Amino acid sequence: MQSATPLSKDSWSNLHAIRQWFDTELGLHVLDTEAALLDQLLPAMFGYHLAQFSVQERPLFSSSNIRNKFCFSLDSSSQNKVIASPVNLPLTDDSIDVMLIHHLLDFSDSIQEILREVSRVVMPMGHVVLMGFNPISMWGFWKAIARHSGHAPWNGRFSRPGLLMDYLNLLDFKIDRAQYAIYGPPVARWSRRVNDYSKGVSRRLNLPIGSVYLIVAQKHVASMRAVKPIWRNRPSLGRLTAVQSVRHD
Repeated sequence: MQSATPLSKDSWSNLHAIRQWFDTELGLHVLDTEAALLDQLLPAMFGYHLAQFSVQERPLFSSSNIRNKFCFSLDSSSQNKVIASPVNLPLTDDSIDVMLIHHLLDFSDSIQEILREVSRVVMPMGHVVLMGFNPISMWGFWKAIARHSGHAPWNGRFSRPGLLMDYLNLLDFKIDRAQYAIYGPPVARWSRRVNDYSKGVSRRLNLPIGSVYLIVAQKHVASMRAVKPIWRNRPSLGRLTAVQSVRHD
């Protein structure tokens, strides 16, 4: 397996297992719930370029009206063709309108470095969307019990949403919203039932104990530079094969 960057030491060796978990009934429940949240959010975001970086392979941006959408991948075994390191993206400064970071931070030892790189490539007034598992939740409690099992996703490192928002504030992002979802236990049948029951209450109260968080932040800087070509060494985004730092299957 050719890797673009290490995740946390244990998680990188189990990247395939993480992807397999997202194909299970419980993992698909998580993806479906998150896709529903994004379907409410992305149509209101505009621009020219949207990028997704995730530990799984399903694109989650189908509801976006942005024309140019693409996925980054961590390794060559992925179906996604653009392989890159989240701490060294093959993008110029201030070139992305919307950056979706999906569960990448749950399995990384380089959270601050990733967020700094996101800050570099997101253009002024552009948005970053972070999604991950909330440690202050029923799933976080389960992780504390199952973390030594070595099984995905419990072998990850769930970060507090409040800490991530603090990091984003330091990087000149203004927090637009934080949403939470999935209040049931990590059992597909029960999680779906509890989630269906709690949707109305959680939508009104937005209780910060949901097992999945969604953070939206907008980049604010004192001076705005002209938009540069998105890819290094190439003025057009349409030909990904021209990027020297990107490997292809």
